[in-house]
Amino acid sequence: MNSIMETVRDVCNRVRANSKHGTNFHNLLVMLRREFKRSELDVKVKSERNKQLLDEEFYINAYYDAEDDDTYETPIEVVVHHNFDKAMVWDRKHVTSFLVQVFDATVHEYKHQRQSRKRGHENFWDHPNGAYHYQEYLMDPDEVDAYSLSIAIELCRSLGKYRALRYMSKFTALSKLKFQDTFVSPNLSAYIGQFGNTSTPVIKLLAKKVYVRLQKIDTDCIFV
Repeated sequence: MNSIMETVRDVCNRVRANSKHGTNFHNLLVMLRREFKRSELDVKVKSERNKQLLDEEFYINAYYDAEDDDTYETPIEVVVHHNFDKAMVWDRKHVTSFLVQVFDATVHEYKHQRQSRKRGHENFWDHPNGAYHYQEYLMDPDEVDAYSLSIAIELCRSLGKYRALRYMSKFTALSKLKFQDTFVSPNLSAYIGQFGNTSTPVIKLLAKKVYVRLQKIDTDCIFV
């Protein structure tokens, strides 16, 4: 995954460099789409307005579609949910925060693509009518695998690789650790919040996978 991470990192770095004097949300999306295309990453970037959100509030969802991948359609979609004022100017800090989420979401979906391609584009998650409980979703083997990468990225970004490795023996405590009022790994916090301590089988598996990811990950490939 390091090569994909490096490419997505470069996309984010170029967008941030081109936004250093400030930009608006529309231009930010235009640049992001252009840089994904320039890097030959088949990613669709969309936005959806949600009037329930505050003016500066947003969140990003991303999806991988195995069928689209198999039929050479765009397989990964990144959706920005927002309620931004069109005139709002984004400074470097807010652009960086946005691109961190784009990087993490995109890399997560590329991990799903790799999983799917290894088994001939079989769907990694197939639940009747698309309905599922959140715990079922988090317990899915492909999600545990993909989130172990996401968690390793978050830990490297917030703590550094080797400090994070030293904390791995205290996995539950690590999930509660905050830096500037933000969890060092929001995804790890979500897992522990759902399943409890490390005695839970899914958390044991997650911890093993995060440890392996931390050992293999190239921190130079992580955006910010």
